[in-house]
Formats: sequence, structure tokens, C-alpha cells
Amino acid sequence: MNSDQTNNSYNTGRKVWEALLSQMEEGRGFLAGMFSSFRDFLKKYFVSFLLFGIIFGALASGAFFIKPKSYMAEMTVSYVHYEKKIYADMLEKLNDLIEADQMKGLSRLLDMPPEEVSKIQSVSALNIRREPLLEDLSTEKIPFYISAKVEDPNILPDLQNALVNYLNGTEFILERQKYMLEKSKAELAFLEQRMAIVDSLSNMLIIKEEGLKENDAITRMDLLEETLTLYNRMQEVKGNIAFNKNIEVLDGFIPTGRQSDQGWKHWFMYGFLGGIVFRIFLLLFK
Repeated sequence: MNSDQTNNSYNTGRKVWEALLSQMEEGRGFLAGMFSSFRDFLKKYFVSFLLFGIIFGALASGAFFIKPKSYMAEMTVSYVHYEKKIYADMLEKLNDLIEADQMKGLSRLLDMPPEEVSKIQSVSALNIRREPLLEDLSTEKIPFYISAKVEDPNILPDLQNALVNYLNGTEFILERQKYMLEKSKAELAFLEQRMAIVDSLSNMLIIKEEGLKENDAITRMDLLEETLTLYNRMQEVKGNIAFNKNIEVLDGFIPTGRQSDQGWKHWFMYGFLGGIVFRIFLLLFK
């Protein structure tokens, strides 16, 4: 490369660098001007921003105290029949009635007084991983959660019983429970008869006799083992009769009285920011 080409390259690079410096200087000037304009804008409208923020914040705080309060509660239930998705659909039906303000239909399904039903704000269900139960298509008989949002925590005991009865009240489940109850009662009667026979044999003292083959003999130990086996099975069947239920509550609603909503300070802050945004909107489109 000769000296003329070197000088040309040098001059070209210097010009490009000077152009870049000039653009950077213009950019700094633009940013400085924009910041200065924004600062002047804030100074000019600061009082109006503050006024709108306070007014909207006060309105939001007032709405917090006027609107119905919300209380969240949760219970854990186990089940025998159906799948989780079926119960999720049933609970979603209740929530649809709540959102549609169909309190008469909700009162009929839950068999609760209208004045209590009107205080239910939502009903939902979650699986054991706290995912929406509606999306759970698994078939494992794993307990799930039922959540309720209400205006009055005092209705939670009645709501708990109503939800359990509602989920247990389908024709299929009622017929299945009736069948299982009759089956358990019949088995218990059979076991009681067999126990009576064993007692009779025990009273007759049928024990190993002389000349009787070892495999054919009935000993006291045989009768004792049979008695214990029958007794254990009878206790299981009696338990099936006593707890012939489908949905069972493992951990019920606890009416703590603690609100689920954020406090009035949060509402004031949201309203304050909303007022400022509204004021800016008015200035942009006036």
C-alpha cells in the first residue's frame, strides 16, 4: 500500500469517527432534551397527578370496604368410585351456577338455604400436586382438595356437608353403596354362622383321635386359628358397613375468619397508580 492510499484510508477513518462522535453528541443532546422536557412535564402537572392519584386511591379504598369480603377455605377428601375428573366436572357445574348468579339452582343442588348459598363466591378443586383437577385424567385413587371462597366463614361447616352430599348423591353412587352395604351384611351373616359352627366344634372337643390320619384330624389349634381368621374378617366387614361411603373428608374446612383479599393499602396504591395513568391519558388525548 503506497503513501497516498494510506493517507486516504486514514482520512476516511477519521471522517467516520468524527461522524460517529457527532451522532453520539446529538444523541446525548436528544436524551438530555427529552429528560429536561419530561422533568418540566412532571413539574407542570405534578399537582394534578397527585390529586388524581389521591382521588382514585380513595375511591379504590372505599370500594374495598364496601365490597363483600372473601374468605378462602380448603378441605381434603378421598373417594372410592368414579375418577377425579368426574368430581371436577361436578364442582365446575356449581361454579358455573355461581358465576351465572343462578342461586336457586345452586340452592337446590346443595340443599342449602338461599341466604347461605348467596354467600358462596366460588368452588374449585385441585389434585394432590395442586394442579386443576379438571385437567387430571389419571386413574389413581389419590385424595384431592376442594377450595371454596365465601363471604361468611360461618357457612363453611354447612357447605362442607353439602358438598360431600352433592358429590355422593349421584344415582350410580347411591346404587353402588346400597349394593356394597347389602353384600357386606350378607357376608357378615355368613361369617357369624361359621363362627357359631366353630364354637360348636370347640365345645364338642373334636380333637385328634387315636387311629385318625394326621391330615384329617381337627385339633384345638386348628379351631383357634379358624376363630381368629373369622374374627378378623368380621371386623373388616363391620368396618365396611359402618363406613360405607364414597367421598370421605380427611381434613375439613376450617373457618379461620382470615380474609383472602389484599388489604385496603394495596387497593389504595392500585387506585393511586390508576389515577396517574388516567390523568396521563387525558393529557395525551385532550
